[in-house]
Amino acid sequence: MKAPLVVFAGRSNVGKSSTIRALTGRKVRVGKKPGSTRWELMIDLGPVTLVDIPGFGHMSGVSKTGIEEMKTKIVQKLEGWSDYLALVVLIVDISLFRELVERWEKRGEIPIDVEFYTFLSEIAPHVIVAANKIDKLKKRQQSVELEYLIAKLREALPEVKPNVIPMSAPKKQGVPDLKHAVEAILLQSGLETPDW
Repeated sequence: MKAPLVVFAGRSNVGKSSTIRALTGRKVRVGKKPGSTRWELMIDLGPVTLVDIPGFGHMSGVSKTGIEEMKTKIVQKLEGWSDYLALVVLIVDISLFRELVERWEKRGEIPIDVEFYTFLSEIAPHVIVAANKIDKLKKRQQSVELEYLIAKLREALPEVKPNVIPMSAPKKQGVPDLKHAVEAILLQSGLETPDW
């Protein structure tokens, strides 16, 4: 691996591939069912390589064992790349985030998005959280749900100020903000900006 990596990660069906398509204009395969991306896709953007990795969590037509195996493979792959990571963009479905958190916490477990955010913050120098599907919330709900997301991330890592960008990939809402945030981190890290 030569170029630093910008990895897009997140649960299945949160819009990782759609976000990459909106950012780059490339024809990245986008599926209707959870778990459409089964292998990582690497896109050469000149000074960096953008990586779309499979989602973790529910995958259409895959057993629980298969899902756990995929999650383990994703974690191992990310750990193996840790020396090459410039930044990771964690995509979260903001329209479902509170419901998922409450379900996991009711079982006495750490919500998977929050757990993954903590893991990524340990292995990558920078993490951006893209709060995707903001358009699925009513206007008055948007700021409330964003504050809830930020509060949960701060609970997990009190020493880190979360970098959260609200967006809707299909509507290209917030996509310029995400692009700017990625470029700013790369420049701050002494890297060139991508050839989007």
